[in-house]
Amino acid sequence: MKKIIFSILALSLIVGSISGQEKIDIEKEKEAIKQVVQAALDAIKAKSYDAEAATWAHSPYIVRRDIVGWDSVSVFYQEMFKKWNDEPENFQWKVFTAFNFDIYINGNFASVFHDEHFEGIFEGEEMTSDGRAHKYLEKIDGEWKVITLF
Repeated sequence: MKKIIFSILALSLIVGSISGQEKIDIEKEKEAIKQVVQAALDAIKAKSYDAEAATWAHSPYIVRRDIVGWDSVSVFYQEMFKKWNDEPENFQWKVFTAFNFDIYINGNFASVFHDEHFEGIFEGEEMTSDGRAHKYLEKIDGEWKVITLF
């Protein structure tokens, strides 16, 4: 009988702790994720290393296409923005926006598919481009950060 009472007590504590967990507002999380994705594109448009760096997790496991780790990704962005700022006539962004999001959240991780639209001058030529991007984000210290970009 003591085992049954103990089992019931243990089960009620487990169920109570699970049901007492904070509910996640999925729509609020999705909006926060969209803001991070757009902030990264705004940073590209503004040619701002600091703004771009603020959207990324500064971890050794992040990936930007074929570049692995924040140290390497950081160097990539520093060099890219330096080139763009040294040749402003060759790199001008008029529009760079994200839309049509498909976001899947699992705890502190999110998979994000979205469309991107770009208008501007790239390497001296007028361009318009549309594409679909895929990113993974991780919630670190309460903030969503990009951990992969494909």
